[in-house]
Amino acid sequence: MQQLAVPFTLCTLWFMVAWAIEKFWLTVFCAQCSSLFAFELSLQGHDLLTVSTGRVSAVLLFVVPFLAYALALIPYRRPGSGEAWSTAIQKWSRPFFWLALVAFWAWMLESAYSMFSGILPEGFKAYAQGYRLHLSGTALGLREITINGGLGGLLGLIFGLYLFLSRGLAHRE
Repeated sequence: MQQLAVPFTLCTLWFMVAWAIEKFWLTVFCAQCSSLFAFELSLQGHDLLTVSTGRVSAVLLFVVPFLAYALALIPYRRPGSGEAWSTAIQKWSRPFFWLALVAFWAWMLESAYSMFSGILPEGFKAYAQGYRLHLSGTALGLREITINGGLGGLLGLIFGLYLFLSRGLAHRE
């Protein structure tokens, strides 16, 4: 679990910085730019937990860190080495793969919960209905994309984020 502390802290810090840049700078100077690729996440867990983010630019949240990571991985000492470039590209693409699997696991566990909801005990179904996950976004400022889920989606999101942090971002020897 200790290997997850640094990636979790850095991701959380970057999310807060990207949100602040979006809210206080990007929307003030270029409101149209902020709506190109943006999303909003809200999570409700009974009456105990309610988390809602404002709209966050996906460009700030994903493109900027991945571009900085790509620049850091360029093999400056051996620019002509194919092996060095191959290693750099492999390191750079690993977070993309695990980030895509976050959405896959949320979809998979929400689908599994929907399929088995008919045979689950009523008490568990009543408990699970208290959880709501809502993700909405805009693509190119034209289309609103909305994804809704429940307990299965939330568990899939948590599991996918754990895998993203542990296998996509955590330092490997």
